Amino acid sequence: MPKLEPMSNGAARGGRRGRAAHVSSSLAEINVVPLVDVMLVLLIIFMVAAPTMQQGLPVQLPQSRQSRATQAPVTITVPLSFRRDHRVEIGDDLVPLDVLAERVKQALDARGQQSVMLASDAGIPMGEIISVWDRLEAGGVHTVNVQTQPATGR
Repeated sequence: MPKLEPMSNGAARGGRRGRAAHVSSSLAEINVVPLVDVMLVLLIIFMVAAPTMQQGLPVQLPQSRQSRATQAPVTITVPLSFRRDHRVEIGDDLVPLDVLAERVKQALDARGQQSVMLASDAGIPMGEIISVWDRLEAGGVHTVNVQTQPATGR
């Protein structure tokens, strides 16, 4: 908004005729409409360009003779038939619950891991899954990861 300044003293004494009021405009208000327009255009550009961007940088990793390649975790599956025969699957092998600790220890030593993935049928009671979990810990397992399936929209 324009600002009116008062008349100077020289014009009031009768000397040279001065202007009645001096109008000065200050830029105290910022017009944000062009700023918003530019930001929206930049947002659209980045939204269009983001999917085409490369997700990572190509890197040549150093090689070591001491390191081992990572493997898939050892998966212990408790099928629904566990309630009848008390046997679980380690990979594709059916193993009785009595020797589970020994077999898991062998599988972990061969892979150099201390964690397993535990998958069970939804019809198995939690108490029986905990008994399998206890056998896994007796076999030297430090971490037991429970495998689940995402819920379907029912």
